[in-house]
Amino acid sequence: AFSDDGIHFTDIDENPVLRGRSDTNNCIVYNPERDLFMHYRRSTVNAGEIRRIAYTESEDLISWTQPVTIIARDEIDPLYLYGMPVSRYNHMYLGYLFCLWSSAREDEFVGNGKDYKIDTQLAWSRDGISWDRHPQRPTFIPNSPPRGGALDWGMAQGMASAIEVGDEVYVYYGGRPYLHSPGVARDKNDRPRSIMLATLERDRFVSIDATDDGGYMLTKPLAYPGGKLH
Repeated sequence: AFSDDGIHFTDIDENPVLRGRSDTNNCIVYNPERDLFMHYRRSTVNAGEIRRIAYTESEDLISWTQPVTIIARDEIDPLYLYGMPVSRYNHMYLGYLFCLWSSAREDEFVGNGKDYKIDTQLAWSRDGISWDRHPQRPTFIPNSPPRGGALDWGMAQGMASAIEVGDEVYVYYGGRPYLHSPGVARDKNDRPRSIMLATLERDRFVSIDATDDGGYMLTKPLAYPGGKLH
C-alpha cells in the first residue's frame, strides 16, 4: 500500500506483491547506490524445517526477483537461523542474525546451555547481497542470566538499528523472558516482550583485546601510510 502523507494508504491492484511463507522479520532496506529496495526474509522452501536467510530485490516495491538463499547454516551454526533484520551503517550493511538453539526433535537438547534460547550474531556486507561472518561465530547480543528479573534471558533479537550517538552506537533489540520451546505459554499475557538497548563504542563491532600482560597481532604486510596507525 502507498501513501503521500504516511496516514492514508491505498492498496495496489498487483497485490500480493510477495508470496510464500515468511513469518519472521521481513526487512526492506533502500540501496542508494543501485536505487532499489533489498528485502530480507526466510527462504520459503522447507522454511519450517531448516530456517535460513533469503534475499529478493525490487526497483518499485511491486515486481520482485525470485528469492535466493544468502546465508545458510554450516557445521558450527545452530539448526535454525531464525531471521535477520538489516540496517545500513555508513557505507556498509549490518545483519542481526537470530540464532535459535534448538534440535530438530522436540525431545532433544543442544547441550550448550542455550537450549531453546535465541541470541544474535553479527553479519556484514558491502553490497547487501554477499555477507561475511566472524569465523568463530561470537555472540553479538547475548541473553542475560535468568535471574534478577532480566527481560531478555530467553530471547535477545537485534532490530534493524545502528545509530551513532556521540562516541557510542545504539542498537535496539527485543527481549523476552521465556524460551522458544514447545512448552512455552501460548497465552500472550504470559509472554511479555520488551524493547531494550545495547550500546558499544563507535566502530567497535569487532575488536582484538590484549591481557594485562600485553600481546601482539600479526597482520599481512602493508605499506606504512605515515601519520598514526589506529
